[in-house]
Amino acid sequence: MNIDALRLILFTSSFKLRPPLNHHHRCPPCKGFSPMLLDFYNSCKDDLDIVFVSSDRDEKSFNDYYQKLMPFLATMPAFNSEEARQQHIKMADTFQIKGIPTVIVLDAKTGNFVTDNARTEIMKVTDEESKKALVKSWLEKEAVPIDQAEFNTGMSRGPLMKALMFFVNRPVYIFGLYYLIKQGLKYLDELGQDESEGGEL
Repeated sequence: MNIDALRLILFTSSFKLRPPLNHHHRCPPCKGFSPMLLDFYNSCKDDLDIVFVSSDRDEKSFNDYYQKLMPFLATMPAFNSEEARQQHIKMADTFQIKGIPTVIVLDAKTGNFVTDNARTEIMKVTDEESKKALVKSWLEKEAVPIDQAEFNTGMSRGPLMKALMFFVNRPVYIFGLYYLIKQGLKYLDELGQDESEGGEL
């Protein structure tokens, strides 16, 4: 791997999803994406490495899946210790993992953020030329410190999605909105009762 390479972080499970998934049994998207990622890696391994982050709950689940991804590095499995589990949770929080599998691209030299839309981009490239072009586009993209990164850029950003993401990222506002709606409905109900009582006079 060259010094200006990329580091891809593959999340195939997340403690933010309840219950934690054993991906090789319960995550068809992970099973479907893994061969594509392996093929992409084999075409571009001079310019990137991949770190596998799994939240498997036991050694057998981890080994059954990881053996298919042998070229990849892996973090300490979460089942290994409470410390490893907490590290996985922190990583998922840092990168705002919303679904699996997710592939985050970092600059290997600086650790800065490039994109979190890599899964979608990798799925679109089918030949050697387009795979190399994708890696080149990541290398040319300005990487930013993680605390300045905009996550979930692969999601549609229409007005409805923006509103949804606003409330997802601020759950306390959901309760506020619920309260306002409830009070509004109560007011309309009382107003309707007042009008019906007035009409009877």
